[in-house]
Amino acid sequence: MRLRNTAIALGIGVATAAGLSLLKVNKDLVIGSTAVVVGAGLMLSLQDKNDINLKAKNYEYFFNRAQDKFELADYEEAILDYNKALELSPTEICLVYSMRGNAKRNSGDLDGAISDQNKALDFDPLYADGYFNRGIAKFKKGDFDGAIQDYSQVLKINPKDSDAFFNRANVKKEIEDMKGACEDWRKAADLGDDDAKKFLRENCE
Repeated sequence: MRLRNTAIALGIGVATAAGLSLLKVNKDLVIGSTAVVVGAGLMLSLQDKNDINLKAKNYEYFFNRAQDKFELADYEEAILDYNKALELSPTEICLVYSMRGNAKRNSGDLDGAISDQNKALDFDPLYADGYFNRGIAKFKKGDFDGAIQDYSQVLKINPKDSDAFFNRANVKKEIEDMKGACEDWRKAADLGDDDAKKFLRENCE
């Protein structure tokens, strides 16, 4: 399992003009100073900021709790917390879908795992971890060609991803493509992967 640091960047900004543009005012009540309207707009903007801050804190709480449950192998409970995090529409939605997919994979729901990785990739087609994690699920499901394609996509995005080379090599070994497996283990080993060096010694030399 590979995790990325979570950066919550909700782009919070308070702008009175924005608040006013969304404010509907009864013209009959606008009699005196526009300060009343400006003040109302500012109050709405501050309330929006508070709501967004609360939403961000709640998202972070549920996501982090899901991560903790994942680490404890409590995948069913982790999925419930990932669901709550997704309801809060985080900017890191690719990460949440991908992690929920990993939890589903580890709980045996391979179709659900692949579906969640697909959702992550719908939001960001260059999200390398989505392909990587989907590759694992496809491998477990016996879709070896699909797994190889996903690891190859990871390597298009990041040609120095030793984990992708290592995993792709293992899939190739499974389909008895030892030449291809050895080539991928060698590339992973060149990138410093100790496990790949071991597999090279045991299978290719």
